[in-house]
Amino acid sequence: MTRTLKALDLAIEATAESFLQNPANYSDERALAEDVRQRMCAVLPPASVGNVTVEESSGANGNIPDHEAYTSRYREVTEIDRVQCEIGGADFPFGASERLDLGVFADDLRMTITGGTQEFALADLAAAAEFKYVKNINYLRYRPDDDASKYRDIATDIERLGELPNEVYRRCVVFGNYDLLRRNADTAAEEGLREIAEQCDVDLQFVLPSPR
Repeated sequence: MTRTLKALDLAIEATAESFLQNPANYSDERALAEDVRQRMCAVLPPASVGNVTVEESSGANGNIPDHEAYTSRYREVTEIDRVQCEIGGADFPFGASERLDLGVFADDLRMTITGGTQEFALADLAAAAEFKYVKNINYLRYRPDDDASKYRDIATDIERLGELPNEVYRRCVVFGNYDLLRRNADTAAEEGLREIAEQCDVDLQFVLPSPR
């Protein structure tokens, strides 16, 4: 686990530095997560796959090739990248429909493929991260009761991470193209989010630029 956390720290640090140097290279949160994923995969070995379950869901009719000719590729998988984006599974606390931006897995993991959608087992998850890219907002205001606020949006990501088992390491990284916390009036927002993160045992990090 120590090696995994070190790789995650270094990858996020490198992505943060790259973002601050040229934010135009990152269009959204998925781009940030994928950048971190690639950096981690460059230093961590693949994860071994212990079991793959393929569940067909297609109701297509007509003269189509046997699905087994395609799904057998999944059944034959013996290893995958240890770090994956958009991860989730049926036994995750928030169900399979909601996804985490990034997950790091242990060896001998289990996968279920349903209609081409990959699901993982919660017990195989070693670390998870959420990335929030706050664009074109000058200040992060403390609005905990406003479901449409950016404050509440970030808090929800932190709370979702907090639903994971205690043995899973959790990180939430907030990127912004403005320094959202540059006013004294924004202290309440930062303190509120850090309090939620502490309650949920989530490491919270802000990556914000300085004016040139």
